[in-house]
Amino acid sequence: MDPLALAKAFELYPDAKVVVMAHLYGTPGKMDEIRSICDKHGAILIEDAAESLGAVYKGKVTGSFGDVGICSFNGNKIITGSAGGCLLTDDRSVADRVRKWSTQSRENVPWYQHEEIGYNYRMSNVIAGVARGQFPYLEEHIEQKKAIFDRYKEGFKDLPVKMNPYDEDNSTPNFWLSCLLIDEDAMCKQVRGEQEALYIAEHGKSCPTEILEKLARCNAEGRPIWKPMHMQPIFRNNGFVTREGEGRGKTNAYICGGALGKDGKPLDMGMDIFDRGLCLPSDNEMTVEEQEKVIEIVRSCFE
Repeated sequence: MDPLALAKAFELYPDAKVVVMAHLYGTPGKMDEIRSICDKHGAILIEDAAESLGAVYKGKVTGSFGDVGICSFNGNKIITGSAGGCLLTDDRSVADRVRKWSTQSRENVPWYQHEEIGYNYRMSNVIAGVARGQFPYLEEHIEQKKAIFDRYKEGFKDLPVKMNPYDEDNSTPNFWLSCLLIDEDAMCKQVRGEQEALYIAEHGKSCPTEILEKLARCNAEGRPIWKPMHMQPIFRNNGFVTREGEGRGKTNAYICGGALGKDGKPLDMGMDIFDRGLCLPSDNEMTVEEQEKVIEIVRSCFE
């Protein structure tokens, strides 16, 4: 989330009362600026730390900056119970209300009494136990993830790509998922529809579709960068704000970065990163030899 775009969003949607921001790929966002803007406008900050458990911003762990935070124990996360997650708050009234909602909003009476909508979002005790049992290994997992990131960065240092950027002075990611962004001048032609993608191979250039297809042939799983919310068909009529652009739609606003493209026109940074970026195999159990094979495949795409 771009703080400058968030400030513009409040100009366009002055009555907004809730901001949801995510620490993507385990990299902390700009929490000082985002927290300050939310406080200025009296908005609740919900901090999505699903991917960033163990990451630190200015000495404080992610998930603890918002009025409410969440983290995930899904099967692909740095700590897992195979499913589930947890909500973080230091407000007892919020915790009590969430516990009630998570048990179908049952009232404290002998029979099933429901006076508001509830849900069934609880982890089982078994899943909670599995997740809790992994916490002593969190730092070890982070070290493994960082080693994977560093090997990729070294392996790609002479290619026209960049690895996940982060603020080295203020933040320490958990390096949950290593991603790369292909330089604009090194992109071959690529077209993506709603469910399919095509590309034209070009000497010395590549694109996410080509790299992902070659990885898949070797049974290595990579993925495109997460498709931005404002590009999802279900949300296309919702508002969308960049630091240069204006909002669209009449409901919730999705906030992303903005910059100027080569033509001097405002650039949708979220869309640009989705177009040029991909997520690399990053599993803790991946061997050095397996990662070297991935690096070899990526390098071959630019030959």
